[in-house]
Amino acid sequence: MRFTIMRTAIAAIAALSAQTALADTPPLAAERFALGSAGALCEAQGVRMGDARHSIYDRKWALICRDVTRPVGAAYSWRGAPDAYDRVAGDRSAELDCGAPQAAPGAPPGTTVRDCREAGSGLAWKSYRLPRAGRTTVVEGIAAFDSALRLALASIAENRVVPGTVDIVTTGGAGSLALARASLGEASLLIGQGYRENNAGDYSSAEEYFRPDLIANAAGMAQDPAQRANARHEVLVNRALQLSNMGRYLEAGRIFEEARAMQLRDPIQSRLLRNFEAIDAINRGRLALAREILVRPVPELVDPVAAGDGAVEIDRAISNGLNSGIAARLADAVSQDTRLTTAERAAIIDGQARQLAATADRLEGKPADALLALADARRRIAAVREGRVLSTARLEAQLMSEMALSHEALGQDAEAEDLLRQALALTALRYPESASLSAAKARLAAFLARHGEPGKARDLYREIVAATAEDRSALVGLENQLVPYFDMLTTDAPRNPESVADLFAAAQLIERPGAAQTLAQLSRRLEAGDGAASDLFRRETAVRRELNRIELTRAQYLAPDGPAPDPAALAELDARRARLQQSQVELLDKLSAYPAYRSQARAYLSLAEMEELLSPGEAYLQLVEVGGSIYAVYLSPARSTGWKVPASAGEVRRLVNVLRDSISVTVGGIVATYPFDVDGARTLFDALFGPVAGDLAGVRHLVFEPDGALMELPANLLVTDQAGVDSYHARVAQGGDEYDFRGVQWLGRGRAISTALSPASFRDARRAPPSQAASLYLGLGHNEPVGKATPASLVRDAGSAAGDCAIPLAAWNRPIAADELVFASRELGQARSELVTGPAFTDTAIERRGDLDRFRIVHFATHGIVTAPKTSCPVRPALLTSFGDAGSDGLLQFGEIFDLELDADLVILSACNTASLAGLEATQAAGIEGGGGQALDGLVRAFIGAGGRQVIASHWPAPDEFGATRRLFESFFDAPPSLGIGAALLAAQTRLMDDPDTSHPFYWSGFALIGDGERPLFHTN
Repeated sequence: MRFTIMRTAIAAIAALSAQTALADTPPLAAERFALGSAGALCEAQGVRMGDARHSIYDRKWALICRDVTRPVGAAYSWRGAPDAYDRVAGDRSAELDCGAPQAAPGAPPGTTVRDCREAGSGLAWKSYRLPRAGRTTVVEGIAAFDSALRLALASIAENRVVPGTVDIVTTGGAGSLALARASLGEASLLIGQGYRENNAGDYSSAEEYFRPDLIANAAGMAQDPAQRANARHEVLVNRALQLSNMGRYLEAGRIFEEARAMQLRDPIQSRLLRNFEAIDAINRGRLALAREILVRPVPELVDPVAAGDGAVEIDRAISNGLNSGIAARLADAVSQDTRLTTAERAAIIDGQARQLAATADRLEGKPADALLALADARRRIAAVREGRVLSTARLEAQLMSEMALSHEALGQDAEAEDLLRQALALTALRYPESASLSAAKARLAAFLARHGEPGKARDLYREIVAATAEDRSALVGLENQLVPYFDMLTTDAPRNPESVADLFAAAQLIERPGAAQTLAQLSRRLEAGDGAASDLFRRETAVRRELNRIELTRAQYLAPDGPAPDPAALAELDARRARLQQSQVELLDKLSAYPAYRSQARAYLSLAEMEELLSPGEAYLQLVEVGGSIYAVYLSPARSTGWKVPASAGEVRRLVNVLRDSISVTVGGIVATYPFDVDGARTLFDALFGPVAGDLAGVRHLVFEPDGALMELPANLLVTDQAGVDSYHARVAQGGDEYDFRGVQWLGRGRAISTALSPASFRDARRAPPSQAASLYLGLGHNEPVGKATPASLVRDAGSAAGDCAIPLAAWNRPIAADELVFASRELGQARSELVTGPAFTDTAIERRGDLDRFRIVHFATHGIVTAPKTSCPVRPALLTSFGDAGSDGLLQFGEIFDLELDADLVILSACNTASLAGLEATQAAGIEGGGGQALDGLVRAFIGAGGRQVIASHWPAPDEFGATRRLFESFFDAPPSLGIGAALLAAQTRLMDDPDTSHPFYWSGFALIGDGERPLFHTN
C-alpha cells in the first residue's frame, strides 16, 4: 500500500520558523508584503542588511516585480538614523549620482525625494526619505517603478499595506518572481517559498522554486561552498520526495542516491534525508526498511565552543549548520529575530521521525503503539516555542489525521471523527482554497463513507470536486481517499443520471501518472516564451497566485481565535479580490485562442457539455485509474452510464503486457513478432466494455480516453466477438497459418476510433477552426546518413544504442525511405506540396523555418528516438533528422517541437513509438516521469501545443515488412476528400486487416489518431 497521507506536507518541517504575530502581519514585522492592491504584481521581500544594520529593530526589503529578474528598488527602516542617506550609500550595489533633496508631492507628509542617475548606464532613480515617529524610512529604486516605490514608502510608514495601483509598463519578458528572488542573493528565498507552496499543496508552483538551476545561479551562493551544497541537497531531497509521493519510485531512488553521495554532515540536512527516505520506503510499502532508515545515525547537534576568554567561537561546521538551506532566514518568518534555532528545527524534524515510526506501527496492525508514538511526536513538536510555531499547522493536521486512523483501527470512531474534524478546521484556517484543504476533506469523507454516512461523505466529495475544478487544478495524491466516492457513484450510475454527471466530473480531475509533469514542463516553456500567449500566460499566473494569497489573508482575518477584523481593511481586500477575479476571466478568455495554452491548461466539461458534442452514432469512453481500480464512464446520445471495471489495475497491466509481447518484442536490437493473443484481447474487451458491449453495434465513431497501462495499447485490436476467436483456433488446429487473423472481429473493424487526452482536448479538437494554410502538404524525412548507409530495417526503430550515453551513429545510417512522402505529395498535388528530405531535413532548418504554418498536413517519416541506452543516461525523446549546421544535434526534440508554429489540420508521425511505450527515461524527458507508455502525453501534446489539431502517431515501431506502413498511408491519402480522418484511417487499416500477410495487428493497429476523427481529411477552404 502506498502511504500518501504525508505527501510533501512533511517537507514543510524543513522550512519552519517561529511565527508569533497575528495573521495579518504588519510590514515592519513581515518577511514580505504586497505593494499596492492593483496593477502590476510587485512585493517587498525581506533581505539581510549587512553593515547597514545598526540594531535588531532595523529592516531592509528588496522590491521585486514580475517580468523583472532583478530588484527594482530597496526599502530601509531604522530607529533614528539621521545619517540614513550615508547608510544607504554604503549599502548600494550600484553607484548613484543624486541631486539635492526636495519636497515630494503626493507622498506622506515630511517626505523628501532626490532625483538620481545610475553611474555608467544613466538609468533614472528616485530616492525617498521620511523621518517619522522615531524611525527613518528610505525607499529608492528605478524611476520607472515610482508607483511601487511610493507604495512601499507609505506601507512602511503606516505599518500596513496601503492600497493603490502599481502603474508600470510590464515588459512581456520571461521574468517571474522566482527569478527575481534568485537575483536577491539567497537560495533560502527560493526554498522558503517552495515550502510555502508545498504546504498549500500547490506542487506545480512549488516546482518553480525547487529548481537546482535557480539555486545554483542565485547570486552570492558561490561564495560559500558549504551553503551551496546544503541548498542543492535540500532541493534534491525535496524533489525526490515529491516523485515518491507520486509513485515515481525509480527516479526518486536515483535522486536520493545523488543526495546521499554528497555525504553532508549537516545536522539538519541529514535529518531531512533520513525522514524523506523513510517516507519513500513507506510509500513503497517497505515498512521494515523505513524502520531501518529511521534509526540511522545522524550528526549530533554541537553546542558553540567556549574560548579561553569566555567568548563563544563559531567554527565552520557550526556556522554551516546555522546557515544551512532549509530556509533558515526567510521561510515563513515574521521578523528577523524570531527564527528557529538549529536545535529547534532539529527537534521538530526528530518529532516527525517519531510520527513516521508511528505510521509504520499502524500499517503493521499496531494502532495502540502508534498512538503512543504519535502522542510523543506531538509533545515534542509542541514543546518548540511553546507551540507557537504557526508554520507547523499542516504538520499538526497530519498528526491529528494519523491519530484518527489509529483510533479508528481500535474501534474508537468518535475520537477518530473528532480528530479528523479538528484537522480539517486547522487546515481551512491556515491553507484555505488549497489542495491541502481538499486532502483534509477527503480523509474525513472517506471515514464517513466507511462508517455508514454516505450522504455526508458525498456532500464533502462534491465540495472537493467543485473547488478543484473551479481552481483548474487536479486531485493529486488523494487517490486512495477517493475510492469510496467512485465506488458510490459507479454503483448508482446505471439508474441515476446525476451520479453519472458526478462521476464524469470527478474522473476528469484524476491526473494520469506523469501528466502533471508534462503540463508543468509545457507551462514553464510557455511562461519563458516571448510571444503574446506567453505574456498573457505570465499575467494570468501572477493574478492566480495573488488571488490565492488574498484567500489566505481573508481566512486569517476571519479566524475565530483572532482579533476582530478591521471592516475597512476587509472591504478593501474583497474589492481587490473582485478586481483580480475579473482580470483573470478576461485573461483566460484571451488565452483560450492559443493552442500553446490549450495544450497545457486544465479545463473541465460538464456531462451536458460533453453529451452536446456527440452526434448520433458516436460514443465517448473514459477510463480512470483510482487506488488500484479502474472506473469507466460511457457517454453517448443514446445513454450514459458508468461502472467499475471487474479487473484490477494490476490485472489489466498484466493483460496489456501479454498482448504487447505478442505484437512485437525487441531483444538485442531484433524485433520479433509472435502470433497475437486473441484470447487475451477478448478477455480485456469483456473487462473494459462488458456493460456496453451491446451498444457498440450502433457506434460508428468511438472516442477512447485511456489511463494507466491502457495508454500503451490501441483499443482497435480488442476482440468483440467470441465466434471469431473460436474460428481462428479451429483453423490453426487444422494446420492453418497462425499469423492469419482474417475473420476476427476487432473493435477497430467497422468503426473509427479516436484517442483523447481529455474531454477538453477532444472538445478543442472538434471545435478548432480549420487551417487557413495556403499549401496542402509538407513531407519531411529520409535523413542524410553520416556514414555508409545501410538498408532500412523491417521496422522503424533507431536500433540499439552504444554502451555509453550517446545515440549510436548507426541510427542515422538507416534512413527511412521517402516513398510514402513522395506518394502523398503526388496524390495531393505537387503544386501544393513540398518535400524536405536528405541534407535539407535538419533540426535547425526546421526550427528556423518561419513558414511552417503554410501547410495543412505535416508528415514526418523518420526514426523515433524515445529510449535512452541506459537508465543513468540523459535522454532526448525526439524525431531523428539529418545533421545541420552549428547547433544541430540531428534531433527534433520535445521542447523544440512545442516551439514550432504550425497551422496544421493533421500531423503524422510515421515513426517509432511516438504514441506510447516509451521507456522510463524517455518519458521523463518528454515530461512524463511515470515511465512506460506515457509518450502520448509528451510528444503528441507538444505537437498539439505547436498548432497541430489532430495527430496520428504510432504505438510501436512502424513496420515496413510487406510495405505495410507505406501501403497504409497510400490508402489513407487515396481517400475521398470529404471523408473524415478517422474513417480514412479505418479504410486504410481495413485493407491491411483483409490481407493475410498483414492481418496481424502488428501491421495495421499501431497508428492511433489523437483528436477528432470526424474532422474531414481535406477542408474545402
